[in-house]
Amino acid sequence: MRFQFLFIGFFTILISWAQTKPNVDFLSLKAIVFPQFEKKEISGNCRFDFRVHQNIDTFRIDAKNMQFSRVMLNGKAVEYKNNGKELLLYTGYRKGKNRLELNYQAQPKLALYFIGTPPNNQMWTQGQGRYTSHWLPSFDDVNEKLTFSISVTTVEEAIYTAPRKTAVSNGVLLKKNTHHAIQEGKIYNTWDYQMQKPMASYLVMLAIGEFIFKTHTSASGIPVELYIQPKDLHKFTPTYLHSQHIFDFMEKEIGVKYPWKIYRQLPVRDFLYAGMENTTATLFDQDFVVDSIAFNDRNYVNVNAHELAHHWFGDLVTAQSGKHHWLQEGFATYYALLAEKEVFGDDYFYYQLYTYANRIKTAAKSDTIPILHEKASALSFYQKGAWALHYLRDQIGKKAFDKAVKSYLKHYAYKNVVTEDFLNYVAKYSSFDLIAFRETWLERYNYPETAINECLAKSLFIQELIQLQKIRSQPLSAKLTRFNQILQSDSFWPLKSEVIYQLKGQPFEQTEPLLRLALQQKAIKVQLTLSEIVTKVPLSLKTAYEQLLTVPSYEVRSNAFLNLLNSFPDDKERYFEIAKDWQGANDRELRILFLSSYLNLMPESDLRGVGYKKELIDYTGPDFESVTRIPAFQNALNVFPEDPQLLKNLVNATDHPKWQMVKYGRDMIRKLIRKEHYRTIFTALIPELNQKEQIELQRLLDEK
Repeated sequence: MRFQFLFIGFFTILISWAQTKPNVDFLSLKAIVFPQFEKKEISGNCRFDFRVHQNIDTFRIDAKNMQFSRVMLNGKAVEYKNNGKELLLYTGYRKGKNRLELNYQAQPKLALYFIGTPPNNQMWTQGQGRYTSHWLPSFDDVNEKLTFSISVTTVEEAIYTAPRKTAVSNGVLLKKNTHHAIQEGKIYNTWDYQMQKPMASYLVMLAIGEFIFKTHTSASGIPVELYIQPKDLHKFTPTYLHSQHIFDFMEKEIGVKYPWKIYRQLPVRDFLYAGMENTTATLFDQDFVVDSIAFNDRNYVNVNAHELAHHWFGDLVTAQSGKHHWLQEGFATYYALLAEKEVFGDDYFYYQLYTYANRIKTAAKSDTIPILHEKASALSFYQKGAWALHYLRDQIGKKAFDKAVKSYLKHYAYKNVVTEDFLNYVAKYSSFDLIAFRETWLERYNYPETAINECLAKSLFIQELIQLQKIRSQPLSAKLTRFNQILQSDSFWPLKSEVIYQLKGQPFEQTEPLLRLALQQKAIKVQLTLSEIVTKVPLSLKTAYEQLLTVPSYEVRSNAFLNLLNSFPDDKERYFEIAKDWQGANDRELRILFLSSYLNLMPESDLRGVGYKKELIDYTGPDFESVTRIPAFQNALNVFPEDPQLLKNLVNATDHPKWQMVKYGRDMIRKLIRKEHYRTIFTALIPELNQKEQIELQRLLDEK
């Protein structure tokens, strides 16, 4: 009966495969856009080609808070309605082909962001979750797919011998033109990009900034452009480490050639997310631009693979609605993990699955929304979705799974799908009980413990880790031999970190030999665990522990520096000498830690203190990213809580694209003005702020 049901279900879906033809089908959008950094606005001209299949009263284009002029339909001016959310047209169209042309202007509050101050400013867009229709007339409905051609003009001062800014959009760069307006003292650069295949509007992107790039060609002949800011050129190799390998692996593993003509990756400042899979042009957070040391703490490899996988799962084949969002995020998460397995090995792969499982298990205690629900959590869409795919692949076998995925992608290329569309292809290549699979993994919120344990049992490393965790409550004396064996072995690092974790709080006379062994470890993650667990450094371990200050990890150095300062305050000047030139990763964490520690522990008469104070406060200003500003605020407010410039920078933080920065600024101001003298200080600052900052600060002061 089960197989008969699956066959009928498959036949039924075959009938519904042909998507219902809409009354109006938009085919293409050719846009010419002019971003203006000073006004933080964008204007342009749009030309839509579309086909009308049946008579309609009104057709709509999403357009948030835009002004329109010269609205022409088939060459004639037509009446239209602008309700602030949509452009509505109801006359002038005909059956068959139509062309709509319009001019527009917008000052977006979402989806398009102007970051920083000249000449190091940037502009970038984020369509998913924000809607491209805030900056470009387009379609919020992901089922409306069309081809896009974007022409963007940048303006720069003619004082530069060559254009500094690069503009990037989707597709192939057809041409670039430069015009010198001598009388204006300006250089105009126009970049013409073209997509050849249709996509949803949320995948349209635009980025402008000071970038250079290097190109490599994939095994299948796809040009891959890897961008970076000129100041970060020395970070290029560690940032994009494994990129070529990942691209070639992904094409081979998925079994379908990369479906677009080119691929680009650009890091941008203060990006809202880790990355975004805009078709042919992934944007990712500048925080993933790393040197060889920061690579060991937080690298771009997973995000790199995840956003690339989306070019098949999301860009090529797009879920019809949020209910089926796991078809994008679950697949991208799983294939990124498979790419990391290729790079880092099986133990790494299973350890990530194990950590995902623990998070899912914990969340299931309070999260009652299943994967197949538009309000499912990110954990469900991403990590539980990835686990569902791993379990399915494990049960039906890699060969059948790969055939199903390949056929699914080829059949629905450039179209929209629901979960049944994928499962019907699984049914075609296997006799697996998909009814039970759907119920267990997709329709229930419960943690599928038995299924997950069966998969994890296939990793000897995971089984050893679980057994090691089970003996946490045993006396140390019963575990010493085993701990010695692990620390002297070549076991994967989580086993050694678990040993160190279990030494916490134990008598030092018993743990000292093991800690000495731990301090000899070369694995960065083991050294990190040690720096987190051993915070009060015993005198007998001081010399060995100081070696952590030279470990190629900014996180380890940061912990070790702070722990040594606290443990041996009389040696502070020596530690400051060691750390005086540290900068750290993109967040400047090490530099901020050094500055705040120095200002806290050294006398006010120290001559270097004045310069260090200014530097620390500067890091709280708008020239720096939120990942730098927030820790700088946290430290500077402890040292100089009433400094006027620091407090002005705090108000400035309330006007920022990242909600984390805005929330920090608002929450900290609210906390400070509970004290009357701070209310007086902030009130006195109002005349020195710009209009937007004045309004926001006054609003906070007026809150009850």
